[in-house]
Amino acid sequence: MIRKHTPLTKKQIEEKFKEAKDLRKDLSTNAEELEKNLLNFNKIVDPIVNPEDGKPLCWVRRPTQTEWEEMLPSELLEFRNKPSEEVPKEVWKKYTNLQFDMMAKLIETPKKEAEWWKENSNLIFQQLFQLHLNGIFEMLGIDAENF
Repeated sequence: MIRKHTPLTKKQIEEKFKEAKDLRKDLSTNAEELEKNLLNFNKIVDPIVNPEDGKPLCWVRRPTQTEWEEMLPSELLEFRNKPSEEVPKEVWKKYTNLQFDMMAKLIETPKKEAEWWKENSNLIFQQLFQLHLNGIFEMLGIDAENF
């Protein structure tokens, strides 16, 4: 162990501490700047890409935890691990436009209303949107199936 990791001299130890101190100086501790960085981080957008030609179809913002909780009605959460056939028709009908509302809130470019997304998105695009959101939550280790 000593051969592999030779002991540092007093001067080397002082240099290591100085390097660590200098590194901390370069990192901001200004609360306003950190908050601004955090808010900008929350505005990151990702593309949904056409699988046929690789061109972006739209740019989607990642939802905050609060937005995600507000978008998913608690009434539907009890059916999250059940096939869609088990969801009562009155509940299903109540939330038929849920995905289009989510598109209107999260798709930043082009920015359109839910009704526009309902009229202009086909089932394949809707599936791409769902896969995109599921991919984000899988990356974060969150189960988001059947939203």
